[in-house]
Amino acid sequence: MTGMPLFDPAVFSELNAELGSEDVTEILRVFLTDTLSKMSVIESGMQDRRAIKREAHSIKSSAATFGFAELSWHARELELRVEAMNSPELLEFTQMLRQVFERTSAFANTSLLNVSQEIA
Repeated sequence: MTGMPLFDPAVFSELNAELGSEDVTEILRVFLTDTLSKMSVIESGMQDRRAIKREAHSIKSSAATFGFAELSWHARELELRVEAMNSPELLEFTQMLRQVFERTSAFANTSLLNVSQEIA
């Protein structure tokens, strides 16, 4: 583990101050949906390293905008290292990125969007 915090509230507060809470809420919902799609591309395109690098770059930048430090860090590491990883390393790293995204998404939904999580 990185010791990186999941979330930096100061970054999120600054974003709210700049854009307003309604806009931030709307953009955050789009971010979560888009990142889920990007994760699917990363996980399904194990042979397309360029696509993985592109999606990781996008996740890194967007996550940092909201203060999702751990997700941004992991996406950055994937972006930087994807071309040198062998297939098992890439699989392990994408699984770790998925776990970090799921924790981030759960936190965002319950703490920032106030959406109750239904357990199936």
